[in-house]
Amino acid sequence: MTRFADLPHQERVEDAARRKVVVVGAGVVGLSSALWLLKAGHDVTVVDRQPPAQGVSYAHAASFGNACTIAFGACLPVAMPGIWARAPRMLMDPRGPLSIYWRNLPGLAPWLIAFLKASRPAEVNRIADVLGCLLHFAEGGHSPLIKESGAEGLIRRAGCLYLYRTAKQFAEAQTDMTLRKREGVAMEVLDVATIQQAEPNLARLYHKAVRFTDVYHLDTPFRYALALADAIRRRGGQFVQGDVRTLARTVDEVAAVLEAQILRADRLVVAGGAWSKPLAASVGDKVLLDTERGYHVHFPQGGSLLNGPCCYPEYGFYMTPLEEGLRAAGTVELGGLGAPPHAGRTDRIARIARELVPALGPPADTWLGFRPSMPDSLPVVGPSPNDSRILYAFGHGHIGLTLAGVTGRIISDLVSDREPPVDIAPLGLSRFDVRVNA
Repeated sequence: MTRFADLPHQERVEDAARRKVVVVGAGVVGLSSALWLLKAGHDVTVVDRQPPAQGVSYAHAASFGNACTIAFGACLPVAMPGIWARAPRMLMDPRGPLSIYWRNLPGLAPWLIAFLKASRPAEVNRIADVLGCLLHFAEGGHSPLIKESGAEGLIRRAGCLYLYRTAKQFAEAQTDMTLRKREGVAMEVLDVATIQQAEPNLARLYHKAVRFTDVYHLDTPFRYALALADAIRRRGGQFVQGDVRTLARTVDEVAAVLEAQILRADRLVVAGGAWSKPLAASVGDKVLLDTERGYHVHFPQGGSLLNGPCCYPEYGFYMTPLEEGLRAAGTVELGGLGAPPHAGRTDRIARIARELVPALGPPADTWLGFRPSMPDSLPVVGPSPNDSRILYAFGHGHIGLTLAGVTGRIISDLVSDREPPVDIAPLGLSRFDVRVNA
């Protein structure tokens, strides 16, 4: 398999096949879906509590505060073999890379059971194959949107370093590297001297590093969201501000129901990220979707201290240089949507970031966001089992920015009654056998 492939050329639909589509959610997945749909010739309305626009807050969106990387090497599920043995120790450390709000444990149990099942070696191999196929087309999904939105200037091509402090950590990473090599991920191993030359401002707390050369990052994803939104408006797409309370359907149409408005359509696309679960439930679909709460800490004086994104896997977060400063983003906290931010998480990120990059100045602000995560690390992309007019595009976990473009293209092809570029069967709800008939 070649590392990247272009998607087949998208023809515009005939007027008779033109459909009225409502996209629920203006994160990067929803925006990418909307722009691909418009390119195909459909009428599109995007609804979100706060669509991206200059001078307004977009902080509710996971697309606002992520680690900024387009990670074509992200073909590994979060649940890898042996996670069942490591997880209890990590969960008992309130400042470790993985934590949980214990009062939520009963509700999380089905998700956690499926998560552990996904860590079996055969499942890991299958999931890596599915992710590898999606990643094969990821750049083909992004590049037309980046070009149309005029966002080329946001791209920073500096690769990404994964750093290992000890020989033992590096040895333990060999399974991951083998799977990535199988999927065609471009990477190279760096010794201490080469790491120092590549990133002289890193503290010398490393044994070896792996440099992923296919990776690039955006400066910043919020600016990319603004560019996508502008492109959508130029093509005649509409934005509606509001919270979608439920989905409705009749023989003739489907609809997104807001507090004071009903948006009727021929097709609905649910791209509501971590808020998608109750919307799916409103049409009888039960989804094993839960929320990984992710944090970032912003260091305004640190943007020039690193040449590209750096990650120490043991700590679970990335340090990404941006025009506005250095962003340290990541960690996993299983705590749902309602709990307040946990100051200990951002304190930990800030402390470790300053250990790894000693010249960092003080942090200026922090952020909490909500990753929509499926237990097998595969998104939900495709039609509702209960109504094929409702299409799902959520659950991308840590790689929503990476897979947004190809997800949008798949959604556009489905709305246009065309065969998508990849087999979407592994991305359907039926893989967990939790369908609830309406």
